[in-house]
Amino acid sequence: MTAGVVALLLVLIAAVVALYVIRSRTTNWPPPNWILAACDVGQGDALALAAGPAEAVVIDTGPDPAKADHCLTVLGIHKVPLLVLTHFHADHVDGVPGVLKGRTVTEIETTSDPDPPRGVAEVTAWARTAGIPTSVAAVGEHRRFGPVSWDVLWPDPDASPSAPPEPAPKSHRRGRRQARASPRGGGEEGSGPNNSSVVLQVTVATRDGPVRLLLTGDIEPPSQAAILAAHPDLAADVLKVPHHGSKYQDPDFLRAVRPRVSIISVGAGNVYGHPSPDTVRLAGGSAGTPVLRTDRDGQIVIYGSARNLRAALRR
Repeated sequence: MTAGVVALLLVLIAAVVALYVIRSRTTNWPPPNWILAACDVGQGDALALAAGPAEAVVIDTGPDPAKADHCLTVLGIHKVPLLVLTHFHADHVDGVPGVLKGRTVTEIETTSDPDPPRGVAEVTAWARTAGIPTSVAAVGEHRRFGPVSWDVLWPDPDASPSAPPEPAPKSHRRGRRQARASPRGGGEEGSGPNNSSVVLQVTVATRDGPVRLLLTGDIEPPSQAAILAAHPDLAADVLKVPHHGSKYQDPDFLRAVRPRVSIISVGAGNVYGHPSPDTVRLAGGSAGTPVLRTDRDGQIVIYGSARNLRAALRR
């Protein structure tokens, strides 16, 4: 292979993998051809996948109904064919009433781990009151809504995490109690619910090819290692970094994704020290992948197409 051919290939590769970051200064929101939105909901997760006009699949809701509602309102979402709750911690489910407000929600799907009981009871009551059927995500499940399809990678009842969860320091145990009492809460490290988060390997069809996303809930190293062992090909264009960028990560798992952009959903000034600087560096990788954070960047929207992928930020 000649030097000229090598140079041309490098230019073509760079054109494919480049990602442009634009900070929105206009009212034209969301950008056209948007794919994924990471809502600015404080210390928690709330994501939306565009599934059609005024329609989105929503993954988690954050801790604050008003913020969840605001995010979907500015995105113009009126229909939610599926609301996925990766696990029942407050910072992922307490915003459910905001998603339900003034919208048609067809189904709620949850993890198979019914813990913590309070979160389970709240979600059950909200669904029952609204007359929304519920289901449980099953590993291997494949679903599609419009241009969006995905496979459920986790939790797998037949796979055992390779190591026990990290023990939580006392300060994090205090933080977990705060998580149930305050929208600022983010959950503790080393918990069963975190490691039972629903993980989705998503493909979005665009005009010039598929965009792949890995949405990871709050999984920690034991589950990360088990997923990587079962699914060695985790490569994705977009990674939602697990557990708000906690320091407890499996480096091999994050390296296997090789994303074009990493997103950390996290609240400013949270009591858990999220995100860890080490995790931010790891998410950026040796290639200097952009790492976008809701605490600094506000709402994050990935849009465009496979060959022209962009990120827009709005506070």
